[in-house]
Amino acid sequence: MKRKIKVSFVFGFILSMTIGNFAQEEKENPMRWNGDLALGISVTRGNANASTLSFSFSANKLLSEKIGWRNKGLFLVGKAGDVLVSQSLDLTSSAKWSHSKRFFSRYEIQGNHDRFRNYRYRLIPNVAVGYKFVQAEATELSLVTGLSDTFTKFYDSGDTASYVGVFVGNDFTWKITSTAELTQLSSLNLDLSDTSHIIGRIELNLAAAIASGWGIKISLIEKYDSAPETKGVKKNDFTFLTNISWKF
Repeated sequence: MKRKIKVSFVFGFILSMTIGNFAQEEKENPMRWNGDLALGISVTRGNANASTLSFSFSANKLLSEKIGWRNKGLFLVGKAGDVLVSQSLDLTSSAKWSHSKRFFSRYEIQGNHDRFRNYRYRLIPNVAVGYKFVQAEATELSLVTGLSDTFTKFYDSGDTASYVGVFVGNDFTWKITSTAELTQLSSLNLDLSDTSHIIGRIELNLAAAIASGWGIKISLIEKYDSAPETKGVKKNDFTFLTNISWKF
């Protein structure tokens, strides 16, 4: 059963990408890529207590009038002398298909590598539907819900674990001024085989322009796993980042 669900998730995501590619070919002048690159300093607390260097990016593109493609990543690394004290990589790619002004479907895959949480890699594909409950000039709030599949491979043992879950999340944007913006993202995965097991992520970002193409970005990220499968791993990880970003 799990194998069939995994295949359906992958098929759905590939289908969304295919639709997007056709839409892009039909449009004579598709919107160019836009996003940002950021470099800065971060402070982590939890499974790795350290001050680290951070690199992040976002790259987004409108494939058609109804389909958008969003990508983002965050890499953290830190050393104390010759000892590695922090190392993690988060990647997300999602396709959003707007079926009306407020209703949409989303096809997403999240990837995570975290040496100190003992994840060689963790993959979470999800298929969800969403609705824009608030759509104003300066603010927007969307809620999403759907099905997810979580697959993890561990560093120490090389073992793997997977389960099917329910996915819920939100996406909030507030344009404070013409040059400053506050965004908040959250996601929650509930293990259907063990409802006491929850994986969550909350991200808060404040970005402001400081010069043409350049800006400052402050972020707070919390990761939560109610039942870590590796002994000694803490449930919570907090990361505070201050970055200088360049928009393209």
